[in-house]
Amino acid sequence: MAAKARKTYQAADGLERAVIDLVRVGTRGHGAGVRQLASRLMRAVPTGVHDTESFRDAVHQAIAAGSDATELRYSSGAVPTESDSARPLVDIVTVPDGDGLVLQDEVMAELQELLLERQRADDLRRAGVGLTRTLLLSGPPGVGKTMTARWLAEALQLPLLSLDLSSVVSSYLGSSGRNIKSVFDYAKSGPCVLLLDEFDAIAKRRDDDTDIGELKRIVNVILVELDHWPDTSLLIAATNHPQLLDSAVERRFDRVLQLALPGAEERRAIFDHLAAGFDDIDAGALALASELTAGANSSELTRLWSLAHRRSILKGASITDELVNELARHIDEAGPGRDRLFQTMSSKLGMSNRQIAALAGVSHPTVATGIKRAEGAQHDGRAEQ
Repeated sequence: MAAKARKTYQAADGLERAVIDLVRVGTRGHGAGVRQLASRLMRAVPTGVHDTESFRDAVHQAIAAGSDATELRYSSGAVPTESDSARPLVDIVTVPDGDGLVLQDEVMAELQELLLERQRADDLRRAGVGLTRTLLLSGPPGVGKTMTARWLAEALQLPLLSLDLSSVVSSYLGSSGRNIKSVFDYAKSGPCVLLLDEFDAIAKRRDDDTDIGELKRIVNVILVELDHWPDTSLLIAATNHPQLLDSAVERRFDRVLQLALPGAEERRAIFDHLAAGFDDIDAGALALASELTAGANSSELTRLWSLAHRRSILKGASITDELVNELARHIDEAGPGRDRLFQTMSSKLGMSNRQIAALAGVSHPTVATGIKRAEGAQHDGRAEQ
């Protein structure tokens, strides 16, 4: 049988032989060999191909797509693991999703510029200017640091590798440096976006007397890896506490972005995105939610919406009703926003003052007074127009 197969292979010519060669090399995981065969096919188009120029163009695009996308050794057996538990040291998302990212305009402008760098990489390299290789994201919890990494990975069409450094340190102290080095080596095997979460757990100031020698040595490992990170990939570090970072580490990053809590415009954009596709949502309720959630982070806004959506399904109610009810449960500051919330619950949801008071945790005279103020402000607004 084997002899017959070899005879068939030797007799195959042109396109058939090319396909067999590609399958043979590709199934062995030899990316370089596949590219060599593809280049050979472009130089000498095999017999059996009718449109040679279209064939060359298609092969060229296939090579380019393969080079720009997933070159990493992403088989399950190649993922670096902790020696004792065989637990994977890194999470891999081959098709990341960053849909719904909302940040301040100036931050989004920098991210868009980073993407433009990749689109014009040849121009930058010819001018002797390198690409952004490393990015440090800082800001309070829940403002979108991980979402930003997913968004960039999706836009760059690269897999996202995530390493939680706090977990590595707490679980594998004593071998942390070796584990982190193995993750870096793995990530550098091909284009990717590598996210180092809880970055301050590792890259602390080396003058911190409360720290142990192991972590001080890890900082040196991080410094070396940042210096040698390839520009075909993007390394993103995220921290809630930038003040804890060693200054030498922070200086190694090509870009440093501070992510802030969403302002009124960003909160409205987040709610608009969450409400997309829902016909029964009231625009006024979204505006009210945006106003009454000052100080909330992106994660909290998403959680608020998800809770309202879930309850609307369980109760057979509209999302607008449940969103307003949820706002009433958490509003604790008097002001025009709370007055309009009481008015909305009364006029649009048909709730009595006592029902509103019970939900909001205030007295029913407080509700009545708030509704009168909201109606008066509404009347004054119309008069000015």
